[in-house]
Amino acid sequence: MLTITVKLLIWSSFISIYLVNKTTLAQPADFIAYACENASNYTRNSTYERNLDSALSALPSTNSGFGFFNFSAGQGNDIVNSVALCRGDVNSTECRSCLNDSMIKIRSSCPNKKEATGYYDSCLLYYSNQTILQQTGFKFGRILFNTQNTSDVNQFNSVLRPLLADLRTKAAAGGPQRKFATANNATGPGFSTIYGLVQCIPNLSESECNDCLEDSIKEIPNYMNGKVGGRFLLPRCNYRYEIYRFFNESAGIISPSPPPPPVLQPSPPVQLPSSPPGTTVYMFL
Repeated sequence: MLTITVKLLIWSSFISIYLVNKTTLAQPADFIAYACENASNYTRNSTYERNLDSALSALPSTNSGFGFFNFSAGQGNDIVNSVALCRGDVNSTECRSCLNDSMIKIRSSCPNKKEATGYYDSCLLYYSNQTILQQTGFKFGRILFNTQNTSDVNQFNSVLRPLLADLRTKAAAGGPQRKFATANNATGPGFSTIYGLVQCIPNLSESECNDCLEDSIKEIPNYMNGKVGGRFLLPRCNYRYEIYRFFNESAGIISPSPPPPPVLQPSPPVQLPSSPPGTTVYMFL
């Protein structure tokens, strides 16, 4: 997959992070994409930082049973709202591991930021002093696409559009605990099968989920037209399509997670390893 954005960001060096008891953690893999709110910072040892520590520490214990996590700490200007969502087809072990890695990586990827989102392939993590339900448009959006082009753009799109439209409708109608749908019954150019996946955070209403997915799917002609694979990542919703199977068709319910890990010690401002050669990142702010 190739990551695209308005600004090309290149990073260097590696980071490490410690638990409060000074036990060194293994460095998790890089996010496939992440976004930091550059306008809002918090200071070290501030009330906001303490609330962020509390919110992220408690977050793993709030599993809905379907891989959705939601916790808030503090109040007023220092409130921290945290949300995590595991992809609907991953098992509980992968979900917990992805969330734990996200909580480490987000603090080093966006040091001292009051609002940030990190995307792994199996989960996303978002925290903010705003509620995620107030986030509209493409703020923190990321687009990734396969560099391979289809042999027949019109035919490919004529199959892709109804596939994603059907998945959007099914996911939006999924109820308050799980808004997730997959399918692989569409045939594109050269008799290739197109696989699709869509998901919303489950506390969106049916209309909010539908609108989020519809607005982002409309961007395919602008950024992914003719590409045989692509994905659009937002804190509220996401979708992906490929010409190969990338999801687990026998996905089950994600069981509740174990007690939360120790509070993470805030990491100092550092830089991340550089992106793979030829990779660019499109940022929607």
